[in-house]
Amino acid sequence: MNDLPEMQNKCTLVKNLFIFDKKHEKYYLILENADSKLDFKKLADQLNTSRSSLQFADTKVLKTVSGMVSPLILEADLPLHILANADLINKNDLGFHAGTNTETIVITYHALLNFLNSLNYMIEILK
Repeated sequence: MNDLPEMQNKCTLVKNLFIFDKKHEKYYLILENADSKLDFKKLADQLNTSRSSLQFADTKVLKTVSGMVSPLILEADLPLHILANADLINKNDLGFHAGTNTETIVITYHALLNFLNSLNYMIEILK
């Protein structure tokens, strides 16, 4: 759906941030409410790293381009950790990019969890 304001009234839009920890050489996909701002200091503390070691990762690792990162495009067993904002748990209306930034797919948190588990991913909750 192309009308973002209309979609905001119909679902909880999710912002997907692809982060690299250069200190530990790990990739993270962060799922956050679209209208929230990620606290990188708090994230660094949770990941046992420094804020300065966190940076946005090259989206080529996920075989996509910037602006189109989504858990719905993941392949199985990538070297990736997924963290989600606790506010997303038990939502029945999560809106994600569908591999393009002009379309949104709405699914439940549990459907997302089942999908990611089928690809051998677990979701850790952001503190």
